[in-house]
Amino acid sequence: MIFDSIILFESKLEVEKFYPFTVLHPIWELRIGAMRIFEKYQVVFEASSFSFYSANPLILDSFLNRFSIESKESKSNKKLILSSQLLPSSQLASQLGDLITDNLSNYTIRLNEKIVGYYTDAFLDGLESIDGLNSENYKSVSLDSDTKYLNYIWDAISYNESILIDDANYYRNWNSPKEEYSKGVHYLEKSQIFISETVKIHPNVVIDASEGAVIIDENVKIMAGSTILGPCYIGKNSTIKVGAKIYGSTSIGEVCKVGGEVEGSIIQSYSNKQHDGFLGHSFISEWVNLGADTNTSDLKNTYSEITVLQRDNEVKTGTMFLGLICGDHTKSAINTQFNTGTIAGVCGILVRPGFLPNHIKSFSWGGLQTSPTYKYSKAIEVCEIVMQRRGKKLTDSERELLQLEYDKVK
Repeated sequence: MIFDSIILFESKLEVEKFYPFTVLHPIWELRIGAMRIFEKYQVVFEASSFSFYSANPLILDSFLNRFSIESKESKSNKKLILSSQLLPSSQLASQLGDLITDNLSNYTIRLNEKIVGYYTDAFLDGLESIDGLNSENYKSVSLDSDTKYLNYIWDAISYNESILIDDANYYRNWNSPKEEYSKGVHYLEKSQIFISETVKIHPNVVIDASEGAVIIDENVKIMAGSTILGPCYIGKNSTIKVGAKIYGSTSIGEVCKVGGEVEGSIIQSYSNKQHDGFLGHSFISEWVNLGADTNTSDLKNTYSEITVLQRDNEVKTGTMFLGLICGDHTKSAINTQFNTGTIAGVCGILVRPGFLPNHIKSFSWGGLQTSPTYKYSKAIEVCEIVMQRRGKKLTDSERELLQLEYDKVK
């Protein structure tokens, strides 16, 4: 079945589980695998038109503005409404097509008894939660229990390996590495390496896809002596610095500069980790700069489950490996040390010696609980300088969102 209209839905009650990313972004903008969630939906459901629903109009306005998306009302009577925490795949599209067979009926879509979507003609105005529709008379269908769904932001790190492997299927029309790439470049499992024709690779680079595909997008530059292990995605216009060690289950978005050692991590876009230092099992939002010799711990000495402090909520992550979750526009000084399971908010200047605490508030000038708050006007001034260097600027909605976050912590 082809769905004419799909609405990606962000539940107001869920966004704090994706803090600090959701200070400035909707959940569907989260990068996992080779694409952002909404981009993957557009690929998987290529015959459908898309619109977006968030209870926060500033978040929605900023997203539509930054991606030059025109907000359109659905012309279809029936809409497929899906939680943006539900990860898209060809299997999901097939399941929904098989389960929803009657265009005249309304459907509730469940995953392990949790409502994750609807097929309906209902209006969404004012709805704050995906399970908030009055659906007593709806038919109910259930997705396979192994369908992937994000409960918290760190689930993106846990799922990244399998999503990267799935995403490789959408790049198989790209050719394997051409001969001009191969002078002094070493490939393992060449058939699983997908490289854009505009990529520049210097000598003495090793690209190893024996444990999963390596996807290298347009205008990427890979400097000499680097090693890249799959599964891995490197986004458009990014640079891999001399001698970098990029391990598997890593996604690097567009316009990033990455060096040193990176393992099992997601770098959203427009962020830099140029120098030596270890980034492990971490999620880095946009416009972040990690100074030289910044290191993350991603495993406790006790090998026990990691618990994090997200805002004021203590949450068990269910994982033994978790490094840094870092919000937009935060910067670390040289030799910064992040503890296991650290969450750092937006617009921080982290400059203190020794291990920082595992919860760092937004607009922190220093990184300690006792550190002063970064002056809002100065923080915005620096944001503008950094973004102008990449031909970008803050939207009016982003300014308001940052002001709202500042008001929470000042």
